[in-house]
Amino acid sequence: MLISTQTGHSVARLGFEEGVLTLKNAGYDALDLSLFEMIRDDSPYIAGDWRALVKERKAFCDANGIVFNQTHAPFSFAWADENVRENIAKPRVEQSLEISAMMGAKIAIVHPLHWMPYLGHEKEAFDLNVEYYKSLVPLARNLGVKIALENMWQRELKRKCICTDVAGFAKDHADLIDAIDSEWVVACLDVGHCSLVGEEAENTIRILGHDRLKAVHLHDNDYQGDRHTIPFLGQMNWDNIMKAFEDINYDGEFTYEADAFLKGFPTDYLPKAIEFMVQTARYLVAKTSL
Repeated sequence: MLISTQTGHSVARLGFEEGVLTLKNAGYDALDLSLFEMIRDDSPYIAGDWRALVKERKAFCDANGIVFNQTHAPFSFAWADENVRENIAKPRVEQSLEISAMMGAKIAIVHPLHWMPYLGHEKEAFDLNVEYYKSLVPLARNLGVKIALENMWQRELKRKCICTDVAGFAKDHADLIDAIDSEWVVACLDVGHCSLVGEEAENTIRILGHDRLKAVHLHDNDYQGDRHTIPFLGQMNWDNIMKAFEDINYDGEFTYEADAFLKGFPTDYLPKAIEFMVQTARYLVAKTSL
């Protein structure tokens, strides 16, 4: 199993070239290109000649043996605003699929559309997502990039507590993928989001199964907050999680979304902290036959 991580924190702190090269030199086999900044109008992916920028970055990565197993599309849009949804958010998600293809990534992680309170609007949210992601299938097919829908949670405002969201529960996640019914739309499992909605990641892995589950976000938490730290610093059972991946013969990568672990380290010590993350991932993978 290849070891990968998001580029977000390292690139934000070090710049694109030094950031991805630091991750590569620390021992990662592949990277998950973070495209979160595409929500901003001043992002270099939005302003100016973005295709030329992507070609330049791809050339640098090729020259340094850096490959991308997946990307993460932008998601923090004001989806409830129809103008934002139709004229900003959707076009930028579509652009992120093209960037994924240009960078050689075969999967793009997306969040379900989820601006409304989920509880009480389950069917509306489900139908909305089926319609939207079915509409992206022709583009995904043409680009050769699979869309991986991530399981989500939200905060219920009245009770001020975490509750489930679109694809939050394992069965809902599986049902959404099945309803879209395309080889170009698969599941991305964020294991930390499982614990936030009261489910165990290992059970969700088995429910999604080999055919649906093709990408992951791996990190640990305390079942109370979305901590995004590395395994063994929270309360999740990593022996059970890795056994579940083995049981379904998972054929994707071990991809971290655990950048919160890095935030407190000084820049000159960042490479060592990243190396420790890689070593922890290899320790876990070595416990399986994957």
